[in-house]
Amino acid sequence: MIEFDVLVIGAGPAGLAAAVSAKEHGASVLIVEREPMLGGILKQCIHDGFGVIEFKERLTGPEYAERYIQKVNELDIDVMLQSFVLDIEKIKSLFRLTIQNKKGISVINSKAVILATGCRERTSRQIFIHGDKPAGIFTAGTAQYLVNVLGLLPCRRCVILGSGDIGLIMARRLTLEGAKVLGVYEVRNQPSGLARNISQCLDDFNIPLFLSHTVTRVFGKDRVEAVEIAKVDENNRPIPSTVHRVECDGLILAVGLIPENEFAERLQVQIDSRTRGPIVDQNMMTTVEGVFSCGNALHVHDLVDYVTQTGKIAGRSAAMYSKGLLSNTQYSEIEWSDDIAYCVPQRIAFPSDGKIRLFFRVRNQKREAKLVVRCEQRIIQKSFQVVRPQQTEFVDFELSSAGGRITVELEGRGGEVVESSAKKKVCIVCPKGCEIEILGNEDHPVFKGYGCQRGLEFAKNDLINPKRILCTTVLTSNGKLVPVKTDRPIRLQDFEKVMQFVKRTVVGKPIEKGDLVVEDVAGTGANLVATGTLRVIQYV
Repeated sequence: MIEFDVLVIGAGPAGLAAAVSAKEHGASVLIVEREPMLGGILKQCIHDGFGVIEFKERLTGPEYAERYIQKVNELDIDVMLQSFVLDIEKIKSLFRLTIQNKKGISVINSKAVILATGCRERTSRQIFIHGDKPAGIFTAGTAQYLVNVLGLLPCRRCVILGSGDIGLIMARRLTLEGAKVLGVYEVRNQPSGLARNISQCLDDFNIPLFLSHTVTRVFGKDRVEAVEIAKVDENNRPIPSTVHRVECDGLILAVGLIPENEFAERLQVQIDSRTRGPIVDQNMMTTVEGVFSCGNALHVHDLVDYVTQTGKIAGRSAAMYSKGLLSNTQYSEIEWSDDIAYCVPQRIAFPSDGKIRLFFRVRNQKREAKLVVRCEQRIIQKSFQVVRPQQTEFVDFELSSAGGRITVELEGRGGEVVESSAKKKVCIVCPKGCEIEILGNEDHPVFKGYGCQRGLEFAKNDLINPKRILCTTVLTSNGKLVPVKTDRPIRLQDFEKVMQFVKRTVVGKPIEKGDLVVEDVAGTGANLVATGTLRVIQYV
């Protein structure tokens, strides 16, 4: 029977990072992936903004995935694609997995298992919208796959329900492809997505965002014809006097993500009701010894860079565990105040060696916030200019011995954010998304709130002549799409003419990542370069 030190289920960014980390720490590793290619959801995320922390670059999803796929190939890590885990059980100190693929059914043993199974989208069935279920209702991820991979436009006039990041990104993408996005409707009184995505996906394209609104009914028999919109009260109940009908042919749902933890539940891993992912320690080990969790299966992240960080920790820890070098005898549970939504890890294992990274989210947006961690008669503090529920934050600290409580509290002045009447620019240079206020007049503007010199320069330039990297796809002669981007920012006002040019373009040669696709596209001075390779790598 085949046996590995570490078996990783899932080949998205978390699984790839975990596999590479485990291999680099001396473990034999097998990746099991149900799709025909490595990379997970990143393959269809053609927009940029990935890798700012991990690689100090703004990469597209395919570019980010390719970095780790290359590492997997260089390290000669074993991979099983289009393979499905039928069963998983722990037998004494080993895990036995039954796996099915086109070669048949095989049984594989592993000393440690890493669950990197990602998350799934909530669907219309889970949010209880009245009316029929005609064609034209899509989750944002499905719409993204249709547009970016298959080259299909799912609708011409659409409403987006939910302001999660993928919904915001699809609002922009559908607009670029010629669809009319009538509005993004969010039931809560604050957006669910990152401020920088509100800015570059909605504000840049004049797409309205309606807070405290929801879709209450869908009209249409065979195809969506309209939706019913209503404002909601403080208890999220529709206000009858605000109900109105919006004519459209599509409804895009961006109403949240749920960690995928079927295998964790089979192994009787304890699940945190707040994150809906496994309870883990700082090594990403769950409550079942030898089972590790990382990425969006652990909790839903806002940045792929943080997904990768948890994968690296899980991979290193699983490798150590497989060699008998990771043994925990005591645990201290972490407690946090009510203004913190959750913390990961939820407990600390001892003996503990090295830095502990504690990820957390807050319930409400606050400025001048201070996170305070109390343990071992020590106090660790970290200040934040602003904390938002949409963003994952973290604090690093070290502990040497078990004993006593570990508490996490959010302190400091500021409370709820008070809106200013000053004009604002949200910086998109890095994930922090600083809100920069612009005071004074157009001739003598004064900028306030930027966190670095790059942010100040962004605000100055954006005020006069906003520019962005354009990410899209180009058709090839074999009918496939290849993701591309401009090699430099271009004026927002030039996006439409570039998209019109791209739609008339067909590439007739093989394309590799980094290839020049179109020189000086539409006279902008920017070149279109490929961000993905048009090929499928098959593994046995």
